[in-house]
Amino acid sequence: MSYELPNSYPQAIVALAPGAEWSMTDNNDYNTLSWYSVNITQPTQAACDAEISSLNANQPLTDCKSQASKILYQTDWTTIPDVSDPTKSNPYLVNSAEFNTYRNAVRQYIVYPVANPVFPTIPTVQWSS
Repeated sequence: MSYELPNSYPQAIVALAPGAEWSMTDNNDYNTLSWYSVNITQPTQAACDAEISSLNANQPLTDCKSQASKILYQTDWTTIPDVSDPTKSNPYLVNSAEFNTYRNAVRQYIVYPVANPVFPTIPTVQWSS
């Protein structure tokens, strides 16, 4: 999985000072930050730089979780009870057990993300005839 490190000062500020009111004219220049929140302390440039480093270091794990979530979302339909029940659906999904196994393997990447995930191959949908 390839990724870019998209984190910049706005992401760091949101992480360090949630709910703060501020604006910035250049996302890559701390000196363009205007701070409007009187009850929330403005994070220093050093704190923001450290947060950006942390966010970037964790980005591969965040991307792994995001990709796994997308895969689960795309295969959610396989978990609808009547999809694989021949008494309720015709045609019905014959290989729902394969999808359950597949989804369990993908779900592991949400719980235990890794920097370079190797997602399993999605089963081919098999409908009854």
